[in-house]
Amino acid sequence: MMIEQFASYFTKLERLSSLELHRSAEKLVLVENTSIAKLIAHLAEMSARKTALKLGYKSLYHYCINGLNLSEGAVPARIHVANVSRRFPQLLVALAESRISLTVAALLAPHLTEENVDDALSDCAGKTRREVEEYVVLFRPKPVFEPSIRKRPAHLAPAGPGRSTPSPSPSTPQPPTVQTTRHSPNILQAARAEIYNFRFSGGREFKDKFERLAEVLGVGNAQKNMAEIIEKALDIALEKKDPKKKLERRIKRQRCAKTKSRSNEFVKKSEPAKSRYVASEVSERVHERGAYQCVFRGLDGTRCTARTALQIDHADPYGIFQNNDESVLRILCASHNLLEAERVYGADFIRRKISERRRGKSKSRSP
Repeated sequence: MMIEQFASYFTKLERLSSLELHRSAEKLVLVENTSIAKLIAHLAEMSARKTALKLGYKSLYHYCINGLNLSEGAVPARIHVANVSRRFPQLLVALAESRISLTVAALLAPHLTEENVDDALSDCAGKTRREVEEYVVLFRPKPVFEPSIRKRPAHLAPAGPGRSTPSPSPSTPQPPTVQTTRHSPNILQAARAEIYNFRFSGGREFKDKFERLAEVLGVGNAQKNMAEIIEKALDIALEKKDPKKKLERRIKRQRCAKTKSRSNEFVKKSEPAKSRYVASEVSERVHERGAYQCVFRGLDGTRCTARTALQIDHADPYGIFQNNDESVLRILCASHNLLEAERVYGADFIRRKISERRRGKSKSRSP
């Protein structure tokens, strides 16, 4: 049915003159931009209400992709504009009236203030992305690089026609020959001081392992945070396999055992106090029970897809019921754990507790 409708629509378009076709396209763009502006207003309200979390999505970004089926490339600009749209509704008006594009609106969003918003929208009306990128530099000038000369490694030019390469004398020690081709670049290159570029290829199994490792380590956006994931994996491997690390752990265990045996001579055994501590073997079973995925389900039954940075949560709030039984434990992503805590204890209380914890950490770090 839909195919027939578009076939008929194409027939209708074929009858239009070029000028009529242009004017029709202009009207459609205006309708499209108005719809985009209204959608962004929806996203702003949903963000304020945390609707995406309540529907079972771990963020507004994932709601747009998985709930609204928007393309990944289309989402960031809409969210950037949504973040400031309540404060600067003029931005949505300019977008709806097609005075600026969505790309331009997203570029302007982080730089707008009450003092510059009207001038910025006027100055950028009808401008291209590149023109606006140059314009916003006025708000936050970037440092200008000073001219510099860098010494690059010398390369011996291969001998060619009419060019001779002197033969080294037998007494001159020669470095080992390294075969290089333009099709096999070095996999390890010094990019700058203390920074190196790594280059290698891996198969499908390697990719699957890498993505699973990111989930296990709690690192989001595996492609963007490759260095962090690989470095953590190296730390874990060295911690388990390095003989030096094994010796350090053994010495530490021996010291702890001696200290514990001494303290037990003076301290009577008593029933342990109630605690929210969860043993590692219990945590492993809870993660397995949840299939290593956040178990939160939204208002319409949608289950959160988060598989990184999972946290143990008490379905019966521990602060109220003091129950640490395995049957009441579940795994939630950080966002839904926070949402549940705010639902039970109140957003203001949780915000205050988080602030107190951060202040405590900053004091402990200060000399």
